[in-house]
Amino acid sequence: MPTDAARAYRAIKEKIITLQLAPGSVIQDAELMDELGIGRTPIREALKLLEAEKLVVTVPRRGIFVASISITDLQQVIEVRLELEGLAVRLACERANSEDMMRLQRYHGQLASNDIQTLPTRERLELDREIHMAMAGAAHNAFLSVEVERFYDLARRLWYYTIGRVRPSEVNLQSHQDIIRAVLQRDAGEAERLIRQHILEFQQTVKEVI
Repeated sequence: MPTDAARAYRAIKEKIITLQLAPGSVIQDAELMDELGIGRTPIREALKLLEAEKLVVTVPRRGIFVASISITDLQQVIEVRLELEGLAVRLACERANSEDMMRLQRYHGQLASNDIQTLPTRERLELDREIHMAMAGAAHNAFLSVEVERFYDLARRLWYYTIGRVRPSEVNLQSHQDIIRAVLQRDAGEAERLIRQHILEFQQTVKEVI
């Protein structure tokens, strides 16, 4: 992907996920061009990719819109995440190298800190993302990592949709400690069980407020 298109893709995607571009809102090329300092062609290329990821929708003769959010989205994203991330942690237990293990050990120590309890929701979400991506990276399967990230970001958009209606503590960071411990011990069955449980807890929390 050309550099400008890649930059536009990342920037617009983050705006959609964090709801700076609200669900159902029309996407204005001219505004994005001015804000990002990028030409129309790269913006259009980025929007095509985002449409393939179900984050934007093109309506003939009306324009391009940010995709809406529904309970159906939640169910479908969860179904895919359960399989992708279950596979990712199983492979991580088999393939994680010493660098992966050190990274996961650092996260494990960070999660044990009292400072975690006071993190605001947005920072908790970003740390949650880092940990999930670290575990997926430890699987050493580039195709799998891309898909884990894609569906995690769809779920992250749902988290942002609930901000203000869930308490920071409901972004359950502590459950990662047990998942990481299982990976560090190379216990694939336990790691998969725990990450599936963690994802289902996310589903229940969001379902109650969506």
